[in-house]
Amino acid sequence: MKIQNLLLSAVGLALTASTASADLLMTEIVDGTLPGGQPKWAELTNTDASGSIDLTLYSFGNFNNGGTTLGGGAATVLTGSLDAGASYIISYEADNGPGSSMFFSVYGTDPDLYMGGGFVNGDDVLALFLGAATGDGTNATTIDIYGDLGIDGSGTAWEYTDSYAYRCGDTANGGVFTTTDWTIPGANTLENGCSGDDTCEQANLLAQTTPGCHAGCGGGGGCGGGGIGTAYCFCDGTGTTSPCGNAGGAGEGCANGSGLGGTLGASGSTSLSAGDLVLEGSQAIATQPGLFFQGDLQIAGGAGVVFGDGLRCAGTNVIRLEVVVSDANGDSSTTIDIGAGGGAAAGDSKEYQLWYRDPASSPCGSTFNLTNGFSISWDA
Repeated sequence: MKIQNLLLSAVGLALTASTASADLLMTEIVDGTLPGGQPKWAELTNTDASGSIDLTLYSFGNFNNGGTTLGGGAATVLTGSLDAGASYIISYEADNGPGSSMFFSVYGTDPDLYMGGGFVNGDDVLALFLGAATGDGTNATTIDIYGDLGIDGSGTAWEYTDSYAYRCGDTANGGVFTTTDWTIPGANTLENGCSGDDTCEQANLLAQTTPGCHAGCGGGGGCGGGGIGTAYCFCDGTGTTSPCGNAGGAGEGCANGSGLGGTLGASGSTSLSAGDLVLEGSQAIATQPGLFFQGDLQIAGGAGVVFGDGLRCAGTNVIRLEVVVSDANGDSSTTIDIGAGGGAAAGDSKEYQLWYRDPASSPCGSTFNLTNGFSISWDA
């Protein structure tokens, strides 16, 4: 009987190992700036292309204020399964029913798991475990961790207070955290340009965070793109009315002939000496020319004014930077040194936009449109 029990235990362990995956990892974390410090959430992604993951084998928890004991004494066991390439959103708020969360009010969809309250801030450590972790978590296997265990994150390189972080790459760290695995724009990024205005801060959330989309979904998001600058002037119903009822989606410019709104983001850095910043347009019209340009000020306080099929967001002392023809997906990016081309100096804030052609299917008949605006503060 003892031999039989040992065999059964061995089989059980083997089955657990076969259904667990090191390809489940944290890919984005957010500490919001809306009332109550919401939304606060973490994204997990199954980066294993071979199949789904049984999430009930895992738990997720937090270590607060430099502590080494899990908040609430235990991690929360996950639910359901996760298909290859899919993401799972964990929200730190109470479950008040479908469509009733702060997360839903921002992103228009419900998270996959509620943690019951806003139990974390942007200086706390988050951890993913294989097994139902309790106490200090050593009864389970640490699959992935964000932050240095036993250290309060305030003032550290990994702090994400009123900000966010994106994962670069597709491999969990096994409990050994390093900042180079992440794009971390720094504390208070989601408050940039807002002076406490909730509408502005929600626009920052929509432009710079991307739940359910590992490494970003276009302008401003993803590894290398997060934290470079701030997107603004969206034609999505939150600001200036679209020219002819052609509002774009959340965080987009006005809709073009494809039905989508063009977006503008950036990758690289804001270092003038490095000269590696790249402006990146997406969702414009395929194989059409577009002009990347720079201005000194945000028009109408950042709300923009109607111009053609879109909104003109950047103005004053306009400099034409580069004309680029978009690819088959409507995407384009600059190849010149943007800082040098625009004559920027350290400490300058400059405004950028992409003005592109839409000759065959222009919704308002103007044959051109624009992306959202994008603001960059330059460093030496």
